Amino acid sequence: MTADAGAGLLQAGRVDARVRSRRSKGPASPETLRLYAVDWTAFETWCATAGQAALPANAATIAAFLSAGTASLSAGALARRVSAISLKHRQQGFGSPTVNETVKAVLRAARRDASPRRRRGPTPVQLTRMAAACGGDLAGLRDRALLLLRAIAGLGPSVLVGLDVEHLQFAATELTLSLDADGEPMSRVTVPSAADRSVCPVQALRDWLHVSGTQFGPVFRKIDRWGSVEHRRLAVGSIRAIVGRRIPPRLRRSLKTAAP
Repeated sequence: MTADAGAGLLQAGRVDARVRSRRSKGPASPETLRLYAVDWTAFETWCATAGQAALPANAATIAAFLSAGTASLSAGALARRVSAISLKHRQQGFGSPTVNETVKAVLRAARRDASPRRRRGPTPVQLTRMAAACGGDLAGLRDRALLLLRAIAGLGPSVLVGLDVEHLQFAATELTLSLDADGEPMSRVTVPSAADRSVCPVQALRDWLHVSGTQFGPVFRKIDRWGSVEHRRLAVGSIRAIVGRRIPPRLRRSLKTAAP
């Protein structure tokens, strides 16, 4: 056997091992696939607005899409969008453009700029389950809406508390958010409706605004001890406290166990 042939067999073995590794993980869960569908819709909408092809997409288009969301989305939400785009391309028989170094550079920058986390928080799938378990009282309606926006749109606490009703544009099948990024021009995030109304972020936000009587100003507000909705917006720490309160005991224990 020649050296070239041996190198070829070694490389083929590595590729085959990677394929087996991916297969061993099994298919994504239905909830993950639903989140991927939301992410893909967001990418398609952005491409249509920007006049770019979504399928197949080139690496520069994906990098621009991710860069447009860095001010409002977490590094984890951006990485999930990359996974959704990659999956859609593979399903349609195209090579994944997300392996390009241009795309990887945007993700590395997002992770580098992210605030350090003391403890691993709930995943988007877990946040969605937490939202579905919220009750129908004022606090439950508010918390369901913010948990779903955090899970599905990937919005962080600072973005959620900064939302005003004037930033929202409802349509028949989606919600568009205009987000102010520290004095920079507003970025727009599209959140599609979900078929399951119990975990639809658009419907959850509609319900909260209607029942709370919120017609202008802060979207997410404090609720006093007597159950009255205040005009004051929630603080960033309040969002974290709400997420903490809504974590089921069993999940709380597993998160503590996984914490560094």
